[in-house]
Amino acid sequence: MTPEADALSERPGGSKAGARGPLSRLPVSRLAWIVWGVALLAQLLNSFHRVSAAVAVDRLMLEFDLSAAAAGSLLAVYFYTYAAMQIPSGILADYFGPRRVLTTGCLVAGAGSILFGLASSVTALYAGRFLLSFGVSVVFVSVLKIQANWFPSHYFGRISSLMGFVGGAGSLIGATPMALLVAYAGWRGSYELLGAIGFLVAGCCWLVVRDRPAVVAVAADTAGASRNTLPVAKRDGGAAMGLSARLGTMVCNRYVWPPLLIGIGAYGTLLVFQGAWGVPYLMQVYGLSRDAAATFTLLLTLGYMFGMVGLAALSEKYRTRKKPAVVSAFVYAGLWLLVLLWNAGKPPLDALYAICLLLGLSSGFTISTLACVKEVVPRAISGMSMGLVNIGPFITAAVLQVVFGLVLDRYWGGVVVDGVRVYGPEAFRAAIATIFVGSLAYVVGALTLKETHCRDLCADDSGT
Repeated sequence: MTPEADALSERPGGSKAGARGPLSRLPVSRLAWIVWGVALLAQLLNSFHRVSAAVAVDRLMLEFDLSAAAAGSLLAVYFYTYAAMQIPSGILADYFGPRRVLTTGCLVAGAGSILFGLASSVTALYAGRFLLSFGVSVVFVSVLKIQANWFPSHYFGRISSLMGFVGGAGSLIGATPMALLVAYAGWRGSYELLGAIGFLVAGCCWLVVRDRPAVVAVAADTAGASRNTLPVAKRDGGAAMGLSARLGTMVCNRYVWPPLLIGIGAYGTLLVFQGAWGVPYLMQVYGLSRDAAATFTLLLTLGYMFGMVGLAALSEKYRTRKKPAVVSAFVYAGLWLLVLLWNAGKPPLDALYAICLLLGLSSGFTISTLACVKEVVPRAISGMSMGLVNIGPFITAAVLQVVFGLVLDRYWGGVVVDGVRVYGPEAFRAAIATIFVGSLAYVVGALTLKETHCRDLCADDSGT
């Protein structure tokens, strides 16, 4: 067996290498992309649900007579559930395998979406939102595990940025296209349709996705082996470490915390505007229609997508993590300060197009925090550490969404139009100030980030 053959594959056509099936005759290098690509359908669904409720929040407030704080609490269920499940998701994926976890998660998310669409009470709304959130919360870590299992380790940064780009596409679909769907089918019909899509994605994951490559017997022809295999990353030499030892090693590593702060200040605050309050702000302060308002969240998402890929590429080209983090952090926080100060919290609409695009671009360094933390911890705790870093943005979004709603209610002038509370520019300005304060965590995290020059600093395999 050649060195290149220390590789793949558990075939999508069957349980083991050599199993018969329509995909079993493909080169294993291509199979890796197929398995990962189908898993990305679940990530697309996950990212879509993260922001899609923003275009329906005012209709929920009207139909169920919700205050802004109550609506914020309902939307925050996603983020609380998602954050709480990140480390358990890694444990589930390790124990049951990402294929089973992805399939089950999509089934649960589909059921939750349908329940949400059929809800006749606030309690049922919360139950549906929780099930939906619980289902998609296991997706991200499972996809990370699949890409770590199926691709060589030096692909990790590039594959992660591609995964982030696809996730951004999900958020993109959750903006204007979701607004158009809600306008055409109503918010109930939209969520019932999304439930059916969740079941379809679950079926695709079960049929195609496999957990990991297995060793394949390869013919003596080295050239043939090179065409049909991918190199495998080293095994985790710290497998014997107990859970408490891993947790202690992670918590005591001071270089883990700056990437967490970056995620909190960048993506966590962006989600508050993109996934909940941006559309109501634009509709009520600027008098825009729903689909016109959703266009601005679409620009945020486009900016974030290209920012993820662009900042990751710059980071790797110039072999620096800290410089792009610092520059993007100051740009991001400065833009929120500009929104607060320009025309008393109501910048000209033409300028807002550029502001939203730049906010998305400058927050794109968030995806690089996965590489940043991977490079400063032993391999044995890299998955757990990435899960920890991924918790920050969603806890932040959950808390800050509610705080944003509470501030709106505090400054509400008592105006109601067609049964919906209307908040003035001064109320939204006060609420947006909470996003600016949160964005300062991005600056602190960037300034204290460990410069790794894009290489693993813990090269040992002991996990100690």
